[in-house]
Amino acid sequence: MWRGNAYPAAILMAGMVLYGLWVSISMTSLADYRELLTDEVFLESLAVSGYVAIVSTVLALIIGMVLARLLSSTRLAALLAVPLFIPHLGAAYLAILYLSDVPVIGPHEGNYFSVILTYLYKEIPFVFFYLLPVVRRLDPRYQELGIMLGLSPVRRFWHARGVFLLVPMLEAAFILLAFILFAYEIPALLGVTYPKLLGVYAFDLYTQGDLSEQPLAFAMSVVLTGGLFVLLLLMTGLTRPLAAKISRGRSE
Repeated sequence: MWRGNAYPAAILMAGMVLYGLWVSISMTSLADYRELLTDEVFLESLAVSGYVAIVSTVLALIIGMVLARLLSSTRLAALLAVPLFIPHLGAAYLAILYLSDVPVIGPHEGNYFSVILTYLYKEIPFVFFYLLPVVRRLDPRYQELGIMLGLSPVRRFWHARGVFLLVPMLEAAFILLAFILFAYEIPALLGVTYPKLLGVYAFDLYTQGDLSEQPLAFAMSVVLTGGLFVLLLLMTGLTRPLAAKISRGRSE
């Protein structure tokens, strides 16, 4: 009955998120949000978390797209599935094992290069397999038509490939940003003690002995969830017309 239908899973996940959001809101007051938004530690954590999330996401998208284009018709694509079977905690331990003696990019460096490299190891395969079905359905005749019309290489790429890849790439980018901003395992094992990434900072606020700090952790989850929801609405509003146009073009 539910085979091939994503609505049950979507409803379940939405219900879990909304319940968690309701609990977080019920545990906070306006004073907690004012304190959070003026907290220098939180602002520094937000800045460094944004840096790690954006750099990791952009690099994963670029490398994943290039690999999907190069390996879409080869058997080497199966090799990229290997990192998907290793949990993020395991990937972090691999980074400690192999990067500990490497200067600049080793664990617990202030530039967070080890964290970014570990996310790339895990997220490039995700982007690759997310885009692979789209890349395999691209019609090479669009590229040939662009050459016949004398389009520049950039316009040729956009009309033959970019317009079809934009929506799934934005979807993958949103998933990666949301995950990395809330993640705990990799930053906890590889990150520095200050400034901490948001997942680690929120965990510390909630688990430390001072119960008066716990509302700040709940307020942080509300602020981040609200920001991601606004980003999702903006992305949906921008991509829905393009997706509808592509669907009409394919059906015609």
